[in-house]
Amino acid sequence: MKEIKIKDNYTYIEYDSDALMFYYLDKYLKAGYIITDSIFLCVELSKNNNFILLSYTSILNPDEHIKDKIRELEKSYELSYPNYNDTLLNVISAIRANYGYSHKYSPNPNVFDRKYGKVIILILDGMGEVILNRNFKEDSFIRSHYAFSVSSIYPSTTAAATTSIKSGLSPIESGWTGWENYIREINRNVILFTGVNYFNDEPTGILPFKYIPYNMFYKDMDIKGYCIEPDFSKPKHDINDVLKESIRINKLNEKQVQYVYYTEPDSIMHEFGADSQSAIDICSELDKKVEEYASKLSSDTLLIISADHGHLNVKEIAFYACKPILDLLNRRPSNDSRCITFSVKKNKHKEFEKIFNALFSSVYKLYKASDAISLGFFGASDDIINPRCDDFLGDYVAVAISNYYLNYKGEDSFSFKSHHAGITADEMRVPICLVRR
Repeated sequence: MKEIKIKDNYTYIEYDSDALMFYYLDKYLKAGYIITDSIFLCVELSKNNNFILLSYTSILNPDEHIKDKIRELEKSYELSYPNYNDTLLNVISAIRANYGYSHKYSPNPNVFDRKYGKVIILILDGMGEVILNRNFKEDSFIRSHYAFSVSSIYPSTTAAATTSIKSGLSPIESGWTGWENYIREINRNVILFTGVNYFNDEPTGILPFKYIPYNMFYKDMDIKGYCIEPDFSKPKHDINDVLKESIRINKLNEKQVQYVYYTEPDSIMHEFGADSQSAIDICSELDKKVEEYASKLSSDTLLIISADHGHLNVKEIAFYACKPILDLLNRRPSNDSRCITFSVKKNKHKEFEKIFNALFSSVYKLYKASDAISLGFFGASDDIINPRCDDFLGDYVAVAISNYYLNYKGEDSFSFKSHHAGITADEMRVPICLVRR
């Protein structure tokens, strides 16, 4: 920690970590200091005309221009808001229209050039538009079949986006609004895919699908439908197993639609970074295997290759240590670290807004949950709201707009090098690549 007197009544204090700054912020607020300004992850406080500026960002030679120096560190990102006239749901509607079935969303007109008897939508987790353009060679198979891009589902995270693709429903309708959520019946935050307690990774004995069920988008269609995914009970997955099964089914003499999913390059990018050599290597490997797979598909097949979301290299903030905010909540935060929902104590809403925005407004946009819904973050304006969303979205939704994520799980949790669920274009724009057989 370093403490520098900028003026007689103004002190700059730089802490060694964000957790330490949050600790002292709590002490200052309880001692009667009030928040007077917010400067990119730093907060200014005052009491009796004495000012202090708390920071955990290293600043060389702090002086009377300290605020300007801190603001220079802030970086803006291109944002991409969900548009439910141009999302993955419109691709699903186009598939339904191909077989002559009704559709809730307007079908994307660029998917089909004619009627097909067999359609496969292959989702490579995390392969957003930026990842395709940066990690795949220009003459690679998948990139050479790029047709156009659409918006991911929001939040741009696997549980929400893949569920929308599989069900044809927006998150507000399905109730699948994030990676994990609060199940009131057991008073726990539960990972929706696995049913384990998000905070301690222990089994809860429940399957969230029981509480938020859905049907596949082809359930009412008089054609064969298949959902082909890795065996998630196994620690390691092989895309060859998934693609072999898809080919076997594709050879059957029937009208059919397949949803095919694989976990990479998402997992590798989480661990090593979106632009790491490991990420580039896995993309190259995927490209070769998908090219071989596509060559074996039967005639009259349309292969749609896309992703549930993109990826962005990120930095962690120790939100689990931010007592001034956590003390204002009814329960721990939930949903996703770049799309966080909060249930706030009665009569504490204004205080919550003030402190959250003072600390994080440069990297997150805070919305009342009702406003986030009406603005179309989780679905179209006429979508029916799933009753679970009252619990899942709580009172407020914080949407990431920069390259930071708030770790609300704990100090020992996995540290992401790259992540998603925010509103940046890197996370929200996904490619549609078309292979016509």
